[in-house]
Amino acid sequence: MGTDQGGRAGLGASPGAGGLPGPADPWGPLGPTLHRSRPCRRPRPRLRLLALLTLAGAALAAGPQAAALGHPAHTSPPAAGDYRFEGTGTSGAPRPGQAPLLAPGTYTDTIDPGQTRWYAVRLDAVSTADLSVTAAPRPGAAADFGDGLELKLITTGTYGYTCANRSAHFQQDEGAMNLTGAVSRIPSEKHEGDCDRAGRYLLAVHRTAAAGSDPARWPVELVYGTEPPLPAGTVPAAARTDYGPPPAPVTGAPKDITGGTGFNDATRLDTGVWRDRIGPGRIRYYKVRLGWGQQLTYSAEFANDPALADTASGADPTFVGTTLYAPGRLLVHDASDGRDNRLYDGSPVSVGLGTVPVTWTNRWVDDSAAHEVRQAGDYWIAVGLGPGTPHLPADTEVGFVLRVRVSGQELAGPQYRAPAVGGRAGAAGKGAAGGSTGTPAAVGSSAGAKAADAGASASGPVGAEVRGVTGKDWIAAGGGGAVALAGLAVAALVRRIRTRTDRGGI
Repeated sequence: MGTDQGGRAGLGASPGAGGLPGPADPWGPLGPTLHRSRPCRRPRPRLRLLALLTLAGAALAAGPQAAALGHPAHTSPPAAGDYRFEGTGTSGAPRPGQAPLLAPGTYTDTIDPGQTRWYAVRLDAVSTADLSVTAAPRPGAAADFGDGLELKLITTGTYGYTCANRSAHFQQDEGAMNLTGAVSRIPSEKHEGDCDRAGRYLLAVHRTAAAGSDPARWPVELVYGTEPPLPAGTVPAAARTDYGPPPAPVTGAPKDITGGTGFNDATRLDTGVWRDRIGPGRIRYYKVRLGWGQQLTYSAEFANDPALADTASGADPTFVGTTLYAPGRLLVHDASDGRDNRLYDGSPVSVGLGTVPVTWTNRWVDDSAAHEVRQAGDYWIAVGLGPGTPHLPADTEVGFVLRVRVSGQELAGPQYRAPAVGGRAGAAGKGAAGGSTGTPAAVGSSAGAKAADAGASASGPVGAEVRGVTGKDWIAAGGGGAVALAGLAVAALVRRIRTRTDRGGI
């Protein structure tokens, strides 16, 4: 799923009710297309539809865990207001000149259909800044394909330069789910860009809404964080844009867990097999820590559900999907050729993603699967079930198994030839491990030399796309190819999933 991708629930710009209003925005609308400060790979059409998942989530804190997945389903807690917000209340201004100045931190606000909220931040000339916005509408509320959030980060002064655009649209009309979009200011490699200067910057957040869509005011959560440059004289390891050979599937008996309602209460996981349940229109959140040089591969395997599978053959299927977020709540694109969204009619199905190794210099590359995998820290897994399940009562849940693997030896830092944590210096992991041996980040080239300059190592796009061995078979391998869920007898269903055009499936 993608913050700048189309697809059923993907974060993608699409013609909606909108863009930023012309008169109030001298810099023009976000427009129907997502623009980035660097070229981006053309999105794969259906795989990004869970951008709604790409948005912070409204997951239900489920009730008592059942011993088995799938049927029978059990009752969930009340649906309204699931997302657990944190932060200080603020109020975005209707005009740029009135924007409140935010310090790094977490804030809460609201936004109406068609409304634009303005916020201001003060940035230095060398730090990277990430600003994310999560909306938490009522799950299942009326929604259209182009409904969602549009973010724009711009400079102030005589000329207003657009530093970053992102759109987070539902890309489906089954019903509302939580959305998250994020923009970043990454100082350019040569420190000569229009967005490299210290000063006041503006964040515009616009809500698009079609006629007949949810008229309610949405609560939103804003997170503003900064990342300092590397210390003076530090030479970072070269970028890692390769996924590598797929790791072995994680096996074993699943442990029962309950995912969080969003980023703030996400359930912490490590390598292992986990079991959870989810209701229509819900998103479950989990967090996994990745160190320098490490990468993540995971799959969510949905069970056979007779309540869905036994419906009339003419009934439309819903969708299941997953989204992965990096520190800063940045959308991470799949590097493993996995599937982040699929139609779901009650038959067993699996979705999942894989990342490249965490490398500081990835911020310089043009590969969308690597660009956001640039900080060690918590990565969030979001797993969701579409709200369009007319034959499944709203207070019931579907079971799924989550297989998580963290691969690679953790390194002591982002620098070239960083020692392995608890291991020898310069050690590189095998297969999917992300060692930092080899060449430093463009030693002798403009890219690497600038990164080692006196603290001004923040970057701009340098492009280099290297695709490694694909890993899509990893997702199904954990289930024996048929997605056989542990502890669950999966019945083979004869009914075939009927595909549809761009309804917004994961």
